[in-house]
Amino acid sequence: MLIRLLISCCLAGCLIPSISFAADETFNSKGVKIRYVTDGKGVPVVLIHGWMSDSSMWGADLTGNTKLKSMDGFMAIALDCRGHGKSDKPHDVAQYGTEMADDIVRLLDHLKIEKAHLVGYSSGAFIAGNVAARHPQRVLSVIYGGQAPVIAGQVKPTDFSECELFAKTVEEGKSLGSYLLAIMPAGERKMTETQADSLARMLYGRKDVKAFAAAGLTFKDLAVDIEELKKCQAPTLFIHGSKESAHVKNRVAMVHELLGRGDVRMVEGGNHMTTLMNPQFGNLVKEFLRDGKVK
Repeated sequence: MLIRLLISCCLAGCLIPSISFAADETFNSKGVKIRYVTDGKGVPVVLIHGWMSDSSMWGADLTGNTKLKSMDGFMAIALDCRGHGKSDKPHDVAQYGTEMADDIVRLLDHLKIEKAHLVGYSSGAFIAGNVAARHPQRVLSVIYGGQAPVIAGQVKPTDFSECELFAKTVEEGKSLGSYLLAIMPAGERKMTETQADSLARMLYGRKDVKAFAAAGLTFKDLAVDIEELKKCQAPTLFIHGSKESAHVKNRVAMVHELLGRGDVRMVEGGNHMTTLMNPQFGNLVKEFLRDGKVK
Protein backbone atom coordinates (compact mmCIF):
# COMPACT_ATOMS: atom_id res chain seq x y z
CA MET A 1 0.00 0.00 0.00
CA LEU A 2 2.57 2.56 1.09
CA ILE A 3 5.10 1.79 -1.63
CA ARG A 4 2.42 2.64 -4.19
CA LEU A 5 1.90 6.01 -2.55
CA LEU A 6 5.64 6.67 -2.42
CA ILE A 7 5.99 6.01 -6.12
CA SER A 8 3.06 8.30 -6.86
CA CYS A 9 4.82 11.09 -4.98
CA CYS A 10 7.97 10.52 -7.00
CA LEU A 11 5.86 10.97 -10.11
CA ALA A 12 4.38 14.17 -8.61
CA GLY A 13 0.75 13.35 -9.32
CA CYS A 14 -1.62 15.49 -7.30
CA LEU A 15 -5.10 16.68 -6.47
CA ILE A 16 -4.85 20.04 -8.20
CA PRO A 17 -1.67 20.10 -10.33
CA SER A 18 -0.29 23.48 -11.24
CA ILE A 19 2.87 25.51 -11.68
CA SER A 20 1.39 28.65 -10.11
CA PHE A 21 3.12 30.45 -7.26
CA ALA A 22 2.42 29.36 -3.69
CA ALA A 23 3.64 30.99 -0.49
CA ASP A 24 6.13 28.80 1.42
CA GLU A 25 6.25 29.46 5.19
CA THR A 26 7.12 27.84 8.52
CA PHE A 27 5.82 28.15 12.07
CA ASN A 28 6.83 26.89 15.51
CA SER A 29 4.57 24.07 16.66
CA LYS A 30 5.50 23.49 20.29
CA GLY A 31 9.20 23.55 19.48
CA VAL A 32 8.99 21.75 16.13
CA LYS A 33 9.33 23.73 12.89
CA ILE A 34 6.48 22.94 10.54
CA ARG A 35 6.62 23.99 6.90
CA TYR A 36 3.45 24.81 4.99
CA VAL A 37 2.43 26.16 1.60
CA THR A 38 -0.66 28.22 0.79
CA ASP A 39 -2.43 29.39 -2.32
CA GLY A 40 -5.55 31.46 -2.91
CA LYS A 41 -7.97 33.38 -0.72
CA GLY A 42 -11.23 32.30 0.84
CA VAL A 43 -12.50 29.33 2.82
CA PRO A 44 -9.48 27.38 4.14
CA VAL A 45 -8.80 23.77 3.09
CA VAL A 46 -6.00 21.92 4.92
CA LEU A 47 -4.37 19.15 2.86
CA ILE A 48 -2.72 16.39 4.93
CA HIS A 49 -0.36 14.06 3.06
CA GLY A 50 0.44 10.40 3.71
CA TRP A 51 3.33 8.62 5.42
CA MET A 52 6.79 9.17 3.90
CA SER A 53 5.39 11.78 1.52
CA ASP A 54 5.16 15.58 1.85
CA SER A 55 3.08 18.55 0.71
CA SER A 56 4.20 18.10 -2.92
CA MET A 57 1.78 15.17 -3.03
CA TRP A 58 -0.95 17.76 -3.60
CA GLY A 59 0.81 19.64 -6.38
CA ALA A 60 4.36 20.01 -7.66
CA ASP A 61 6.31 21.88 -10.29
CA LEU A 62 8.72 20.20 -12.70
CA THR A 63 11.49 20.22 -10.08
CA GLY A 64 9.32 18.55 -7.43
CA ASN A 65 8.73 21.64 -5.30
CA THR A 66 5.26 22.05 -3.83
CA LYS A 67 2.95 24.15 -5.98
CA LEU A 68 -0.76 24.49 -5.34
CA LYS A 69 -3.68 25.92 -7.22
CA SER A 70 -6.73 26.57 -5.09
CA MET A 71 -10.31 26.68 -6.29
CA ASP A 72 -11.96 30.08 -6.58
CA GLY A 73 -13.18 31.15 -3.17
CA PHE A 74 -10.90 28.74 -1.27
CA MET A 75 -7.44 28.91 0.27
CA ALA A 76 -5.42 25.71 -0.07
CA ILE A 77 -3.03 24.98 2.83
CA ALA A 78 -0.66 22.02 2.53
CA LEU A 79 1.78 21.22 5.32
CA ASP A 80 4.75 18.92 5.61
CA CYS A 81 3.83 16.78 8.61
CA ARG A 82 6.55 16.62 11.26
CA GLY A 83 9.18 14.09 10.26
CA HIS A 84 8.55 14.79 6.58
CA GLY A 85 9.50 17.20 3.82
CA LYS A 86 11.00 20.46 5.01
CA SER A 87 9.58 20.25 8.53
CA ASP A 88 11.69 19.24 11.53
CA LYS A 89 12.35 15.52 11.93
CA PRO A 90 12.60 14.41 15.55
CA HIS A 91 13.52 10.75 16.12
CA ASP A 92 11.69 10.45 19.46
CA VAL A 93 8.38 8.59 19.04
CA ALA A 94 6.93 10.80 21.79
CA GLN A 95 7.09 13.68 19.29
CA TYR A 96 4.58 12.01 16.97
CA GLY A 97 1.16 10.42 17.45
CA THR A 98 -1.37 13.03 18.56
CA GLU A 99 1.29 15.73 18.15
CA MET A 100 0.79 15.31 14.39
CA ALA A 101 -2.89 16.12 14.80
CA ASP A 102 -2.13 18.98 17.18
CA ASP A 103 0.12 20.45 14.46
CA ILE A 104 -3.02 20.93 12.34
CA VAL A 105 -4.77 22.85 15.11
CA ARG A 106 -1.66 24.89 15.86
CA LEU A 107 -1.35 25.73 12.15
CA LEU A 108 -4.94 27.02 12.17
CA ASP A 109 -4.13 29.07 15.27
CA HIS A 110 -0.98 30.42 13.61
CA LEU A 111 -3.00 31.50 10.56
CA LYS A 112 -5.81 32.83 12.79
CA ILE A 113 -8.30 30.46 11.19
CA GLU A 114 -11.27 29.39 13.28
CA LYS A 115 -12.48 26.50 11.11
CA ALA A 116 -11.25 24.68 8.02
CA HIS A 117 -12.08 21.83 5.68
CA LEU A 118 -9.73 18.87 6.16
CA VAL A 119 -8.57 16.57 3.36
CA GLY A 120 -6.35 13.68 4.45
CA TYR A 121 -4.96 10.93 2.26
CA SER A 122 -3.71 7.56 3.57
CA SER A 123 -2.20 8.22 7.02
CA GLY A 124 -3.35 11.80 6.54
CA ALA A 125 -6.84 10.38 7.08
CA PHE A 126 -5.72 9.07 10.50
CA ILE A 127 -4.60 12.59 11.40
CA ALA A 128 -7.77 14.22 10.05
CA GLY A 129 -9.92 11.80 12.03
CA ASN A 130 -8.07 12.59 15.24
CA VAL A 131 -8.56 16.32 14.69
CA ALA A 132 -12.26 15.81 13.93
CA ALA A 133 -12.80 13.83 17.14
CA ARG A 134 -10.73 15.99 19.50
CA HIS A 135 -11.37 19.41 17.95
CA PRO A 136 -14.76 19.20 16.18
CA GLN A 137 -15.29 22.94 16.57
CA ARG A 138 -12.37 23.56 14.17
CA VAL A 139 -13.73 21.40 11.33
CA LEU A 140 -15.97 22.59 8.47
CA SER A 141 -15.91 19.21 6.72
CA VAL A 142 -13.59 16.24 6.46
CA ILE A 143 -12.55 14.06 3.53
CA TYR A 144 -10.84 10.74 4.18
CA GLY A 145 -8.94 9.60 1.09
CA GLY A 146 -7.57 6.07 0.75
CA GLN A 147 -8.10 5.34 4.45
CA ALA A 148 -10.35 6.03 7.45
CA PRO A 149 -9.85 7.27 11.03
CA VAL A 150 -8.30 4.87 13.52
CA ILE A 151 -11.04 3.74 15.91
CA ALA A 152 -10.21 2.70 19.46
CA GLY A 153 -11.09 -0.93 20.13
CA GLN A 154 -11.11 -1.74 16.42
CA VAL A 155 -7.35 -1.89 15.79
CA LYS A 156 -6.11 -5.30 14.66
CA PRO A 157 -2.55 -6.54 15.32
CA THR A 158 -1.80 -6.47 11.58
CA ASP A 159 -3.19 -2.98 10.89
CA PHE A 160 0.20 -1.29 11.26
CA SER A 161 2.49 -4.22 10.54
CA GLU A 162 3.93 -2.40 7.52
CA CYS A 163 5.03 0.49 9.72
CA GLU A 164 6.48 -1.89 12.30
CA LEU A 165 8.42 -3.79 9.64
CA PHE A 166 9.85 -0.55 8.25
CA ALA A 167 10.93 0.60 11.72
CA LYS A 168 12.48 -2.80 12.50
CA THR A 169 14.41 -2.77 9.22
CA VAL A 170 15.72 0.73 9.93
CA GLU A 171 16.63 -0.12 13.52
CA GLU A 172 18.57 -3.20 12.43
CA GLY A 173 20.39 -1.24 9.72
CA LYS A 174 19.25 -3.58 6.97
CA SER A 175 18.68 -2.60 3.35
CA LEU A 176 15.21 -1.18 2.85
CA GLY A 177 15.08 -3.22 -0.33
CA SER A 178 14.16 -6.16 1.88
CA TYR A 179 11.27 -4.10 3.27
CA LEU A 180 10.02 -3.33 -0.24
CA LEU A 181 10.14 -6.98 -1.22
CA ALA A 182 8.23 -7.96 1.92
CA ILE A 183 5.35 -5.52 1.35
CA MET A 184 4.84 -6.18 -2.35
CA PRO A 185 1.19 -7.24 -2.83
CA ALA A 186 0.61 -10.95 -3.36
CA GLY A 187 0.31 -11.86 -7.01
CA GLU A 188 2.39 -8.97 -8.30
CA ARG A 189 5.68 -9.73 -10.02
CA LYS A 190 8.48 -9.63 -7.47
CA MET A 191 11.57 -7.49 -7.96
CA THR A 192 14.98 -9.02 -7.60
CA GLU A 193 17.00 -8.07 -4.51
CA THR A 194 19.20 -5.88 -6.69
CA GLN A 195 16.20 -4.07 -8.15
CA ALA A 196 14.64 -3.63 -4.71
CA ASP A 197 17.87 -2.21 -3.29
CA SER A 198 18.11 0.21 -6.20
CA LEU A 199 14.51 1.37 -5.71
CA ALA A 200 15.10 1.73 -1.96
CA ARG A 201 18.09 3.99 -2.61
CA MET A 202 15.94 6.14 -4.91
CA LEU A 203 13.06 6.38 -2.44
CA TYR A 204 14.95 6.69 0.83
CA GLY A 205 18.54 7.59 0.01
CA ARG A 206 18.15 11.24 0.93
CA LYS A 207 15.33 10.80 3.45
CA ASP A 208 15.41 10.69 7.23
CA VAL A 209 14.21 7.13 7.61
CA LYS A 210 14.50 7.22 11.40
CA ALA A 211 11.93 10.03 11.47
CA PHE A 212 9.66 8.07 9.12
CA ALA A 213 9.96 5.06 11.41
CA ALA A 214 9.14 7.08 14.53
CA ALA A 215 6.05 8.56 12.87
CA GLY A 216 4.81 5.24 11.54
CA LEU A 217 5.11 3.54 14.92
CA THR A 218 2.67 6.05 16.44
CA PHE A 219 -0.20 5.94 13.94
CA LYS A 220 -2.04 3.60 16.30
CA ASP A 221 -1.88 6.38 18.90
CA LEU A 222 -4.14 8.48 16.66
CA ALA A 223 -7.04 6.18 17.57
CA VAL A 224 -10.21 7.95 18.68
CA ASP A 225 -13.38 6.81 20.39
CA ILE A 226 -16.21 6.44 17.88
CA GLU A 227 -18.58 8.34 20.18
CA GLU A 228 -16.16 11.27 20.21
CA LEU A 229 -15.90 11.17 16.43
CA LYS A 230 -19.69 11.21 16.17
CA LYS A 231 -19.72 14.53 18.00
CA CYS A 232 -18.15 16.09 14.94
CA GLN A 233 -21.23 16.78 12.85
CA ALA A 234 -19.29 18.27 9.93
CA PRO A 235 -20.09 16.80 6.49
CA THR A 236 -17.95 13.73 5.84
CA LEU A 237 -16.77 11.99 2.67
CA PHE A 238 -14.76 8.78 2.23
CA ILE A 239 -13.00 8.25 -1.12
CA HIS A 240 -11.04 5.21 -2.23
CA GLY A 241 -10.23 3.44 -5.47
CA SER A 242 -12.21 0.46 -6.72
CA LYS A 243 -8.92 -1.49 -6.82
CA GLU A 244 -7.85 -0.43 -3.35
CA SER A 245 -6.68 -3.21 -1.03
CA ALA A 246 -9.31 -5.27 0.77
CA HIS A 247 -7.77 -4.07 4.03
CA VAL A 248 -8.52 -0.41 3.25
CA LYS A 249 -11.95 -1.12 1.78
CA ASN A 250 -12.95 -3.08 4.87
CA ARG A 251 -11.67 -0.37 7.22
CA VAL A 252 -13.56 2.35 5.36
CA ALA A 253 -16.77 0.30 5.38
CA MET A 254 -16.38 -0.45 9.09
CA VAL A 255 -15.79 3.16 10.11
CA HIS A 256 -18.57 4.41 7.86
CA GLU A 257 -21.00 1.96 9.46
CA LEU A 258 -19.89 2.83 13.00
CA LEU A 259 -20.13 6.54 12.25
CA GLY A 260 -23.62 6.10 10.80
CA ARG A 261 -23.34 8.91 8.28
CA GLY A 262 -21.22 10.39 5.52
CA ASP A 263 -20.85 9.54 1.85
CA VAL A 264 -18.58 6.89 0.35
CA ARG A 265 -17.37 7.22 -3.23
CA MET A 266 -15.08 5.05 -5.31
CA VAL A 267 -12.72 6.13 -8.06
CA GLU A 268 -13.19 3.49 -10.74
CA GLY A 269 -10.01 1.59 -11.53
CA GLY A 270 -7.99 3.40 -8.88
CA ASN A 271 -5.63 1.76 -6.41
CA HIS A 272 -3.80 3.39 -3.51
CA MET A 273 -1.40 5.10 -5.89
CA THR A 274 -3.51 5.98 -8.91
CA THR A 275 -6.63 7.16 -7.06
CA LEU A 276 -4.93 10.35 -5.96
CA MET A 277 -3.78 11.12 -9.50
CA ASN A 278 -7.16 10.40 -11.09
CA PRO A 279 -9.08 13.57 -12.05
CA GLN A 280 -12.19 11.95 -10.57
CA PHE A 281 -10.63 12.21 -7.12
CA GLY A 282 -10.09 15.94 -7.50
CA ASN A 283 -13.57 16.43 -8.96
CA LEU A 284 -15.17 14.62 -6.01
CA VAL A 285 -13.21 16.78 -3.58
CA LYS A 286 -14.15 20.00 -5.36
CA GLU A 287 -17.83 19.09 -5.58
CA PHE A 288 -17.91 18.16 -1.90
CA LEU A 289 -16.16 21.34 -0.79
CA ARG A 290 -18.54 23.49 -2.80
CA ASP A 291 -21.80 21.71 -1.90
CA GLY A 292 -21.08 19.74 1.28
CA LYS A 293 -22.08 16.56 -0.56
CA VAL A 294 -21.48 14.65 -3.76
CA LYS A 295 -24.14 13.65 -6.24
